[in-house]
Amino acid sequence: MSDSMLIQGREYISSKRASELSGYAQDYIGQLARKGLIDAQRVGGLWFVSMASLTQYKSNADTYVPQPPEKKETQDPDSLVSFDGKDHISASRAAKITGYHPDYVGQLARSGAIISRQVGNRWYVDREAIVTHKQQKDKLLGAVQAQSVGLGRRPMAEGIAKGNVSGGEDAPHTRYNGPGPFLTYTRDDRDLLPVIGKPDPASSQEDPSLEYSVPIRVVPQRQILQHEGHVKRVKLPRTVHGKTIYYGTFGKVATAALTIVIVLSFGFVTLRNSSVYTTTANPSGAVIQRNVFTAGAAGALQWIGNFARNFLVKEIIYKRGR
Repeated sequence: MSDSMLIQGREYISSKRASELSGYAQDYIGQLARKGLIDAQRVGGLWFVSMASLTQYKSNADTYVPQPPEKKETQDPDSLVSFDGKDHISASRAAKITGYHPDYVGQLARSGAIISRQVGNRWYVDREAIVTHKQQKDKLLGAVQAQSVGLGRRPMAEGIAKGNVSGGEDAPHTRYNGPGPFLTYTRDDRDLLPVIGKPDPASSQEDPSLEYSVPIRVVPQRQILQHEGHVKRVKLPRTVHGKTIYYGTFGKVATAALTIVIVLSFGFVTLRNSSVYTTTANPSGAVIQRNVFTAGAAGALQWIGNFARNFLVKEIIYKRGR
């Protein structure tokens, strides 16, 4: 398709060709054609524009200079009122004069820090009071800043001769209490480094009153090894249960008695099996002597068993029923 055509006696060129001639983007030319800002015709899916119309639009756009939006200042006719012969200004006006935020001015008015009056929902403050408050805040801020950087008034350093500081105790720097830093100027022929005052030999001696005795507790080595004083022995009451007594004292007695009974029983059985209570005709008399000794030992063991039985075995008493 050709880049130009005649429509109703007027020459139109394609948007692509118009973009090359005018320097506009092809999409931007299409937007101008759709909005009707330039003379254009749509043929099929393409836009054909009038070059004369596009050139006139471009010249008008080049001469246009954008202007910033103008801020309309609203005048506050009620910014200045008089109460009891004193001028009061609104909180917004006081904020512009002092640089405070309007909310902070309202806080000062509500807290009573400055003279103020409330009319409706608006606060009016005394002009002189708000200005004085601002000056005091500026002085306090300047003093704090000067002190933070070390430019405030400082006492004379120890060891520097007083004669090196001009003016002595009545010097201006000792009487200066302003918010800003105090500046001093020195001569060119003055010593760059201050002269260090020589200390008095008498004052260099140590004051005995400043000595403090520190008590030191000496602990013997044996006491340290035995940990005496650190471990305290406390006697606590002891409660012995019945089972402990039974198994501790009576248990031992019962065990000893049972052992004796077992030994005696074993002895009775042994003696009964080995004893022969007969006499035989033996010229030497050895058999008779052995039987006598065996019978004597058996009698002694029986007596011991009877004696122990009286203590270990409960006596049973039979009573005849009535």
